[in-house]
Amino acid sequence: MERERRKRPDDFIRDAEMMAPSRRATPVNDYGMYQKMDAAFSGLHEYLEELRRNYGRIGYAAQNFMSDLSKEYIVAAQHGDENGEIEMSYIGNAMKILSRGLSEAGLNGELPETNSNRFSRTVWQEQLEAELFGRIWPVITGHADFVPELTSWKNFNGNVQAYLYGFLDVVSELGKALTDELSKSEITLEAEFALFERYLEVAGSITLRLSQERHVPGYIISNGYGRWMSYSSKLRTAYGTIAHVRREYNLRLSMRRMILQALKG
Repeated sequence: MERERRKRPDDFIRDAEMMAPSRRATPVNDYGMYQKMDAAFSGLHEYLEELRRNYGRIGYAAQNFMSDLSKEYIVAAQHGDENGEIEMSYIGNAMKILSRGLSEAGLNGELPETNSNRFSRTVWQEQLEAELFGRIWPVITGHADFVPELTSWKNFNGNVQAYLYGFLDVVSELGKALTDELSKSEITLEAEFALFERYLEVAGSITLRLSQERHVPGYIISNGYGRWMSYSSKLRTAYGTIAHVRREYNLRLSMRRMILQALKG
């Protein structure tokens, strides 16, 4: 006789997800930016969900078990007899296994990263940011028609936090470069508007794909510089950069309309 599946407390969430229609529209005029990012991000959301589950299942469980073992070790040590020494030996071995296993889980990427290696994270983040800029900027300037293949998070040499922050930061770097490009005296009006439009399409697709991970908790994605410097706050910074560029674009559009209307008399 088949054993009946026990209802899980979170079954209602999956039921709701299955019923809700997907409203996520894939951009079509972004020179392949979203499509390339989506391919590079394949499987990332599931990995982050696994980290979130492991945070409690492995992290807290190991921490609480170690606390219990520590108390038992102290009690055994207080006995001061042969039985106590035997107990201490067994408990000591258990503590070593627990410590080693937790360290290996962290090194294998099965637990969220700690703040201890934030310097290596910054190095990889900056490298990816530069790489992304080199691949995307020619599209914004019109020297390339499509975004090339992007490094997958699975093949990235740094950790997943550095990977995501590289994409977040390149939005601002592209925005700064756009300002420099627009300040060139030889730029034509048509080229100026084309720069704005290409940037807004590409940057919008970057943040659209990144926003799909916005609900990941701060203890999973954090840059380690402070408790408020989380993924969601950096995502808002990217949104702010895009909003600033869009305001500039809309202002220039408005000025052009007024000039054309005045010329028509």
